[in-house]
Amino acid sequence: METSSTDITTPFVSAWKRMRDFVHSIEERVTRRAETEIGKEWLRYIFRVFVLLFGIAFVVGAFDLVFMPWYVGHDQITRMPDVRNMSFTQAAKMLESQGFTVKTASEYYNNNVPAGHIVSQMPFPLSMVKSSRTVYLTLSRGKQLLEMPNLVGLSVRDARIALIRLGLSLSNANYEFNENVAANIIFEQSVKTKERLNFGATVDVRVSLGPEIVLLLVPDVEGKSLEDAKNMLTGAGLTIGDITQQADETFVTNTVLKQNPAPNDSVKTGTAVNLIIAK
Repeated sequence: METSSTDITTPFVSAWKRMRDFVHSIEERVTRRAETEIGKEWLRYIFRVFVLLFGIAFVVGAFDLVFMPWYVGHDQITRMPDVRNMSFTQAAKMLESQGFTVKTASEYYNNNVPAGHIVSQMPFPLSMVKSSRTVYLTLSRGKQLLEMPNLVGLSVRDARIALIRLGLSLSNANYEFNENVAANIIFEQSVKTKERLNFGATVDVRVSLGPEIVLLLVPDVEGKSLEDAKNMLTGAGLTIGDITQQADETFVTNTVLKQNPAPNDSVKTGTAVNLIIAK
């Protein structure tokens, strides 16, 4: 049978009345013994302060020892189930079947917990709580998808920083010769710009080494006619530079007397060769 609050408090009310009557009788005895009216007033004042303090202590003790246990006793104390990693539907069904009220606290991206499942709960799992308690659940939105930035035209260092800020990372940087892109600049990426990636995904890039440098041996055209010298030099991947005439009685006109760079020097493709020819 359920006990009403009136039934519980009746003994304390009765005890309080008896204590009050007892205190009044003590007060009368003390005041009768006071020699003067001022003494009586002081005794009454001191005694009433004492009674007030005693009364407060009595009420607090009664509240703590009787009323709070009676109030808490109306709700059964139980152990909080652990609903982490469950779906929200499954967790709510379990908690509500045990008398709890369920509310969603917040949602955020989580790479380890599937979307719609419980990441954390309050009160904590396995703690002792009242069965009527409200339970706040934090839900996962699943893995966060990130938008791939455009890395073409960036240096490897700048690309790495840009990816780290987004939660991505640079895996491999492959260096290759490229006639159209300056050295150390990215000209291709493995993931297309604006493609969606999971948090922590890696990206590969191709980086330019600049134009490929090919060294050639300069043909020996000294003693050749100017026409033959031009054909030999251009055929070898070189170009004709300055042509200077110089008087010479040994060789016929337009014979190459000297060249610069010298024969058999190693030079880049397209290097210009200057010629001195007989006048």
